[in-house]
Amino acid sequence: MQQSDTYKSRKSKFLKDFGIYTIGVFGTRIITFLMIPLYTYFVENPSNYGVWDLCLQATIFLLPLSTLQMREAAFRFLYDEDENAQKTKIISFIFRTLISNLVIIALSVAALSLVWDFKYLWLTFLLLFSSSFHDVMCQVSRGLKRNDIYVSCNILNAFLVALLSVLFVALLKMDVEGIFWANIISRLCICVYLQFRLHILSRYVKISVNCREIGKEIIKYSLPLIPSSMCWLITTVSDRFFIRIFVSDEMNGIYAAAIRYTMILHSLALVFYQTWQETAIRQYNTPDKNQFFSKVFNFYFYGLGVLLIIYSYTLKFCYTWLVGPNYQDGANYLFIMGFVFLLGAMSSSFFDLGYQCAKDTKRAIPAIILVAIINVASNLAITPLLGVHGVIISNFISYLVLGIYRFIDTKRYFKISISANTFAMMLMLVLGTALYSFDVANMAHFIVFAILVIISICIAPKELKSMVINKLNKRN
Repeated sequence: MQQSDTYKSRKSKFLKDFGIYTIGVFGTRIITFLMIPLYTYFVENPSNYGVWDLCLQATIFLLPLSTLQMREAAFRFLYDEDENAQKTKIISFIFRTLISNLVIIALSVAALSLVWDFKYLWLTFLLLFSSSFHDVMCQVSRGLKRNDIYVSCNILNAFLVALLSVLFVALLKMDVEGIFWANIISRLCICVYLQFRLHILSRYVKISVNCREIGKEIIKYSLPLIPSSMCWLITTVSDRFFIRIFVSDEMNGIYAAAIRYTMILHSLALVFYQTWQETAIRQYNTPDKNQFFSKVFNFYFYGLGVLLIIYSYTLKFCYTWLVGPNYQDGANYLFIMGFVFLLGAMSSSFFDLGYQCAKDTKRAIPAIILVAIINVASNLAITPLLGVHGVIISNFISYLVLGIYRFIDTKRYFKISISANTFAMMLMLVLGTALYSFDVANMAHFIVFAILVIISICIAPKELKSMVINKLNKRN
């Protein structure tokens, strides 16, 4: 009885946190989702949109260097800390280091501008600068257990990006530069908002405080995350660069617009990651963690699989209305891109947390380096022959290898039992990927979609079916 009560309380807390993060993430994604038609209509040349996407991916790639991955350390160390004095040391060390890094990067960009005449070089730096402060301050708010403020920041940031995008891109016709400024200004505004609400810089950042001891622990935790994160980003963002090199700038823009729609899956994965990160840390030392972690894993995979089926076919039926006329070919890649993302999410959103729970982040490095090498090698071999499909196949191979590796390696932290429902869902997604690629009438795709939905209901986990039936019975 006690164990059952414990499970119910954990499930209740998990679902409550999941609901809080869902409001923030999906509120953000809905607004961002609505920006894709605006961008693809007013940035008429897919090549220009492709350049923006490459600059954005370069910024994401450099964030681990600019922050030294202390955005992750900010949450992990603050979450376990109750003393204000220790919080001051943690936050002071993080911001001192962040400012030093950004000064060095600014000097490097100034030197680079002397030999490389790239139109968006300084705008890319400003995007990196604003993103670095934004990400660190948001993770500090999570570490201070102010999830309400963290969620409001996500929604406010998306709203500001949308508002400024309409102003700069649609009204002032600033093209790609308008997208840059909308994102830069919105992130800086969020930093001001966080300072106003939590007084992070004025209350916790002290020049005179001695941070040496805690700084060593933070560096020990965060430095292994840098190569791991950058190799992971090589795997996730290199596809745009390979398409640009081996296919064309135009196709890169079409692909960039299509992959934006995987944000529907990314939203659920992000909500899960943020919720599971807190839950996994709390439950890591419980005696029944293997059973609890296994149950969460199987539910997560099933949920992502169902969402992939619904989102990919729904978008396929209405893609012509969602993007500009020059971006229509992207509809052909929606299902397989979503399937590839699902494989990546399982290793990054679930198994990767084993290293964080144990504060053993250095063990995450070998797998991601191996996968980055596999990804680059397979892209060089396949993409010149198969074009965009070569990039997608390379990503599929990379994430499959990473998932298998981490499933085995993280057994030292927890042991996951994969249910028959999860295997069935995996086979169904493989079948769905094959059927989705056929060039047939919409009616045929609708029949396939209906069949996949029916099968999904049949293979749903028993506990999920019971929960739904109980809810319906209570309402009746």
